Amino acid sequence: MLALARFGADPLRFLDGLRGDDRDVVPFSLGPVHCHLLRRPEDLKAVLDDEDWPPLSRGRLMALDRWYGGGLILTEGAEHHRQRDELWKPLLADPRTPAIAAARAERLAASWFEGAPVELFGELRTLFWSIDWEALTGEAPAPEVLAALAAGTDAMQWLLGPFGRARWGWPLPSSARTRAARARLDAAIDRVIAARRAQPADDLVSRLVEREPDDDLVRATVKQWLGADQLHALVTWALYLLARHPEVTLDDPRPVIKEALRLYPPIWGFFREVSADYRLDGVTIPKGHVIALSQWVTHRDPALWSDAERFDPGRWADGARRPPDLSYFPFSAGPYECHAHHLAMTEAEVVLTALCRRWSFRPADEHPPQPTATGTIVPKGGLRMVPTARS
Repeated sequence: MLALARFGADPLRFLDGLRGDDRDVVPFSLGPVHCHLLRRPEDLKAVLDDEDWPPLSRGRLMALDRWYGGGLILTEGAEHHRQRDELWKPLLADPRTPAIAAARAERLAASWFEGAPVELFGELRTLFWSIDWEALTGEAPAPEVLAALAAGTDAMQWLLGPFGRARWGWPLPSSARTRAARARLDAAIDRVIAARRAQPADDLVSRLVEREPDDDLVRATVKQWLGADQLHALVTWALYLLARHPEVTLDDPRPVIKEALRLYPPIWGFFREVSADYRLDGVTIPKGHVIALSQWVTHRDPALWSDAERFDPGRWADGARRPPDLSYFPFSAGPYECHAHHLAMTEAEVVLTALCRRWSFRPADEHPPQPTATGTIVPKGGLRMVPTARS
């Protein structure tokens, strides 16, 4: 149980502690759960490419149903692929989201003042939720929507824990707040769905209700669109890394974003439960055990990356030599990868470019931010930066 407590207190430090083990499959236990961390890119690829068939299952990820109530990330097989192709792909290809992102990012940048510290993480989280809500509904989000989304984000970590499903119904203040936040968010989304069924508009919810008759699935899709957005963390870390490395210019934002994704991946790790004995790389992982895959570990593995802890966008220059496939998987891979990754990259480029066109930044605090694993990798306590106008 000591390992479980250490993992719960600081997952990233716990995973760092496994780096010294040079085995390709590193066993560890979290209380009664027996886990096996994969180190080799070949093994990661085998698991992620083939997870569409038994004996791999999505395990505790399904506890997120308490918040979402269905939707793409909680389905498997044919229904997953139907939702991916019929609901998500048309929305992800819609051009309005990058245009909204550009306009809102410009307005945010114009609201800052030279020398006045900005808490970037919180400001960017509100920015990206506002971009998503406007693309979905054509409207700005009400304060109660933003508050409900924050409550849902807070719940993701404990929902995925050992007692997540049960804790949802416990008489705890945190559980009660989360249930109330879900009710408020569901009601707000249901009002939009009903309005768009009565009178379509030029927004993504109108396109959704045109394709999907089940209001519960439409609601879950809207919530997952909002809940899966971790771009605020990505852009926060990218701006911090640029501030610490003023020698790096932003002539092309893509290498900077890719390197920020390597060092601070939005998803730091995930698990797949084994429902039958699973043979991998000469090791048998017994039924009931869990396979652990960690971007935080793999992306910083010195066996795969030269000077792995260093911020170096040059790794992504054309012609640069890079490690094997699945040494880098910020959006996962295989049939259940993040299907929004192309849109996510475009949005991140648009916002980062808009902010850096007007401002450069320096840290407002003496001590560097502490990366903390919640639903994503966040700077503990936020990240205050001081903007300086570009000449």
